[in-house]
Amino acid sequence: MADYLTPMSSEMPDIVVEHVVTPTTASELGAKGVGESGTGAAPAVLMNAVNDALLPFKARVTAQPITPENVLMALGKV
Repeated sequence: MADYLTPMSSEMPDIVVEHVVTPTTASELGAKGVGESGTGAAPAVLMNAVNDALLPFKARVTAQPITPENVLMALGKV
């Protein structure tokens, strides 16, 4: 830390925040999604992980939610 000092506020440039509004016609409110695209694949990833774990038992879960009961039904235990 002696060679590379932490920048102080006087050494930083001024930051100007501006908002650009571009409504969409795809929804009634003109609103767009913000961060949902990163979460869309999560349920499929979880189901694939469960099915990979069940592969040695020749079982497969095909519906969500993935509950213990659904896994046991796939295994033929219920």
